[in-house]
Amino acid sequence: MEFGIKGQFNGTIDDKGRLLLPGKIRASLPDDILIQTRGVDKCIWLFPTEPWKNFEALLMGNNSLLNSKSRLLHRRLIAPAQEVNIDSAGRIKLSASIMKSVDVVRECIILGLDDHIEIWDVEAYDEYQRETEEDLNAALEGLEF
Repeated sequence: MEFGIKGQFNGTIDDKGRLLLPGKIRASLPDDILIQTRGVDKCIWLFPTEPWKNFEALLMGNNSLLNSKSRLLHRRLIAPAQEVNIDSAGRIKLSASIMKSVDVVRECIILGLDDHIEIWDVEAYDEYQRETEEDLNAALEGLEF
């Protein structure tokens, strides 16, 4: 199922850890519930419920307490996950522990990526873009348009 969550927006996290989601992103969401967790590239991931269930099932399907990679994925992605509600003003309360783990503090970039949202610290996202410029060009070379 496609959700069509798209766009790149600037945001500001207030002193209480709340972030106003852009109206275009809110309009793409099926309801007012998101699952937040730590992303893999120093960002916060926000999933609508259905895509989260699919992602979690994928991770849990490869589950073994005896496998170190499985334990790592569970500890880093599933354990910190928590439900967050979008309030009547269009804001969400970000987890302080997740924010700390990815160094997101105040000024941020909000990315809509079809079935999930990423929240990045502005400086970290700028650095990520610089570091991955060559990778982007290499990835584009193999595509036909």
